[in-house]
Amino acid sequence: MDTLHLFLEGPGRETIAVTTLDAETYGSAQGASEPTHRTLVDDNGNIAEQTDKSGYRYQFRERFGVWSLIVSD
Repeated sequence: MDTLHLFLEGPGRETIAVTTLDAETYGSAQGASEPTHRTLVDDNGNIAEQTDKSGYRYQFRERFGVWSLIVSD
């Protein structure tokens, strides 16, 4: 299986490589296979929290703006 690479694209189309720091599932344990909240981290230790239900929008604690998740293989 190929490795997936995660990036966040932010204001000015700046792109930062990230990895998953934490993934939590909320609600019923009945068949919930996908996490409903992710926390991502970049190479410098900056943490980005998921801000939407679909998992494509994130916000860094130390950076301005909303960042979009990009998945690449």
